[in-house]
Formats: sequence, structure tokens, C-alpha cells
Amino acid sequence: MAESMAELQRKIKAQQFLDKATKAAERGSLDIALPLCKQALALAPHDENARRQFHEVRIRLFKSEKKGGLGLKMAELGAQMKMGKVDGLIKQNKLEEAMVMAEELMDINPISPKLNEFYFDVAQRTNHPEALLSAMETLAAACPNDMDLMLRMGKTYMQSGIYNRARDCFQRVSQANPADLNVQKLLKDAMAKDTMTAGGWEANAGKRGGFQALIRDKELAAKLDRNAKAVVTGDDAEAAIAEAREKIAREPKNINYYRALARIFLQNKRFDEALEVFDGARKVNPADPELDRNWADTKVRAYEAQIDALKAQGKEDEAFSLEEEKEQFRFDDLSRRVEAYPNDLGLRYELGVMYYQYEYYDEAISQFQLAQKSPKHRLEALYYLACCFKSKGQPDMAVMQLEAANSQLQVMDDLKKHVIYTLGQIAEEAGDNEKAFNYYKDVYAADIGFEDIGERMQRVHTAK
Repeated sequence: MAESMAELQRKIKAQQFLDKATKAAERGSLDIALPLCKQALALAPHDENARRQFHEVRIRLFKSEKKGGLGLKMAELGAQMKMGKVDGLIKQNKLEEAMVMAEELMDINPISPKLNEFYFDVAQRTNHPEALLSAMETLAAACPNDMDLMLRMGKTYMQSGIYNRARDCFQRVSQANPADLNVQKLLKDAMAKDTMTAGGWEANAGKRGGFQALIRDKELAAKLDRNAKAVVTGDDAEAAIAEAREKIAREPKNINYYRALARIFLQNKRFDEALEVFDGARKVNPADPELDRNWADTKVRAYEAQIDALKAQGKEDEAFSLEEEKEQFRFDDLSRRVEAYPNDLGLRYELGVMYYQYEYYDEAISQFQLAQKSPKHRLEALYYLACCFKSKGQPDMAVMQLEAANSQLQVMDDLKKHVIYTLGQIAEEAGDNEKAFNYYKDVYAADIGFEDIGERMQRVHTAK
């Protein structure tokens, strides 16, 4: 009894963490939501809902940070050693430790096919079917055109006896590859299994109230199925939208309901409707900076969807004009929000970057000088300050900022490479080829393909 009570307490605590994570994610605070999901997962490692929410938040955060480039590829290559450690833990029968380390590997790039393939294998070997399916589902939502993943997911559903979802997966693959007879057979098998098991007519036949009970159960199951999905589309989306609207009608001042409704519209690329929802939420709470950011980000996504559509139609001139309009909106909106929330140093940093990109260096400097007071943006702000001073012909001031940033960067990541590379540029421009060579050498040793580092190394080495 003591064990079951302790287990119940852990589940309750895990759910509390998940509830907090949901609210944080709906506010757009993904960096807060992710550790909350991790805490929930630590308490309930076999909870399918906790896994699914964790994977969804991690992918959303990864995409929002727009990580990429050579640094990301190097990090994935560096994961090989950790993969070996996971295999070693499994051999020692330390299955939970292996699963935790596999999750840490996925933090590097949760949409990497290679890392996900390894993760799927670990989930199977450590008896974590809920981890396998939730990871597949969230990855499929992030990469909807990956038919190999869709096929594997369908087969996994079949093995798990979830025939209706297996059928949906095979239908998607069949539409993409209509000539594949093997897929057609898998689809027929799934449809047959689903027909045999989905109704539950035999169990309810002849029972008083059996038909009504069946209908209630099916409605509840459909609702639970919608809520469990990372991305809600089609008829499920319409049902979820109706539910969200009912909640708003009942509690018109609950901002979380607006966020939830907007999220469904965004998942289905219905940007205009999402904007209307955010507008309604802003009227309820006009002083919420996160709502302002949500609205602005949605507006930008709407622009980008229109631009992509114009390019697909070959209307390059119209697409270019709309791109300019989008950038003007971004600048105007950032300026407005900085004025509305002058103490938001993250907004100061974003506005500084835009000023820098358009070569308004003095205006950019004033924003970066404020932004560097933020622990989150300090080092990037120092780097951009240096770039501004360098562009203004003030190399001494630039070096001060770069050296301050370099002393605090302990890992040779992309930012540190840019900082050292820029120090090398300034030394080279000053004619100090020895110093420039030493700076370039450090970058070259870490990343041979960075910018034009090979060419610069050769040039300053010859001039020494």
C-alpha cells in the first residue's frame, strides 16, 4: 500500500509539473516549459502524455532557436561517444539511465533522423513503448513529409494494436507512393484489423443501454485522442476549435484558452484566424508582452506564407515587394514594443540586430549597450557591439568588446568562433599578421570550414 501511495503521489506531482509546463508553453515561454516537462518525466518515466509533451516542447524550442550550420553538425558527430555509453548502460541492464542519456542526446537536435533512429532503438531495447511512439508522433508532426518515418510509425502502431492510427499512417504513405504494393497490403491489413476491433459491438450487444454507452465511450475516446495529438488537423482540428471557443465563451478572461485556440490555427497554417484570436486576447489583457510577441510572430509567419506562395507561382517581383513590407513591419513592430516595454532587454537586443543589419550603427550601439545587461543576451550583445564599432572604424573599441566576450566563452561554439575570427580580422587589418595568424589558428583547429578561414590562414602566414 505504501508503494502504491508513493506512486500516486509521484503521478500527482508529475501532473502538476505538466500543467505548469502547458501554461508556460501557451505563453510562448518554451525555455521554462522544457525543464518542467523534464521534471514531470523524471517522476513518471512511463507516462505517455508526459513524453509526448516533452518531445513537442523540445522540438518547438529547437525550431524557435533556429540552430543550424556547421556547429550543429559537429555536435551531432560528437554524440557518437555518448551513443556508445548508452549501449554500455543497456548491456549492464541500467535501462532507465540509458533512456535518460538517450533523451540528453536528443537535446542536440530533436529532428535529426540519425539521432531519432538511435533513440527509437534505445526506446525499444529499454522497454519504453510510450517513448517510442511519442517521439515518432512529434517528429512526424515536425517533419510531415518524411514517408519512411510515417511507414515505420504505422508498423509500430500495428505492433502495439493501435490499428486506427496505423491505418492513417499507411494511408499517408499510400497517397505519396500509390504504386507501392507492399504499402497497399499494409493499409488493407490495418483497415481490416481496425474494422474488427474499433466498434466494440460484440461487447455491447444485447446489453441495456449498450448502444448509448458505446456512443459516449467513442465520443470520449475521440476527445482524448485529439488532446493527445501534438498537431491537430482535419476534422479533429474543427472539433478542437469548437471546444476551445466554448471554453472562451464560458471564461472570456482566461488568456490560456485564447492561446490554445490560436495554437490550433497556427498548426493548420490559418494565420489570419490566429491573428484574430490574439487580437481578442490582447483586448482582454492589453499589457501582456508575450501576447504582443505572439501576435507579431504570427504576423511574420503570415507574411512568409504569402511570400512562399508568390514564389511558387513565379511572381518574384511581388514576393520581393512583400518581403520588404514584412521587414518594415518587423522593424516598426519591434520599435513599438521597445517603447511599450522599455525594460525588456531581449527586445532591445532584437531591435539592435535589425539596426545593425541595416547599417544604423549608432542606433544599434545604444540598444546593444542596454541589452548587454541581460545575462541571456550579454555575450551576443558584446559581439554585435564590436561589429558596430568595427564598421564605424573604431577597432580599439571593437577589441575591448570582443576580448570581454571571449574571456567569458568557455566552449568553442559558433559565437566564440565569430568572436575570435573578428579579432583576427582586426589584427590583420592593422598589419599584425602574427597576432592574426594565432587567432585564425584557433578557429581553424576547431572548424576548418568556418567562413574563409583557410584562405585567411594562408594569406597571413605568407605575409608573416
